[in-house]
Amino acid sequence: MSTNRHTKSELELGMLQMQILWLLKRPSHGYALMKALNELKQTKITQGTLYPALQRLEELKLVARKRAGRRHVWHLTEKGKKTMKRACAEFCATFHGIFRDFMCGRCK
Repeated sequence: MSTNRHTKSELELGMLQMQILWLLKRPSHGYALMKALNELKQTKITQGTLYPALQRLEELKLVARKRAGRRHVWHLTEKGKKTMKRACAEFCATFHGIFRDFMCGRCK
């Protein structure tokens, strides 16, 4: 039986990538994306965290960028849209019971 070891950063990167895909339902440049992630995560996302994640998503052909003046505007590809929808559905299915139990526990 093999054990699947993940470091916190590997797990976080997966979550970060999903959040980036979710936010890119509306095309965005890097600074606006970083600001939205900071609000969503209530933590500090830096360029050193954001851009490697965007590059990985670009390598997977889930996002693409276009030059707009001095900035790049990132957007979902068709593959990225499908992947985002599937990832969100899997996330909701996986955590539905936890959310329900947590919310009901707060009502008591």
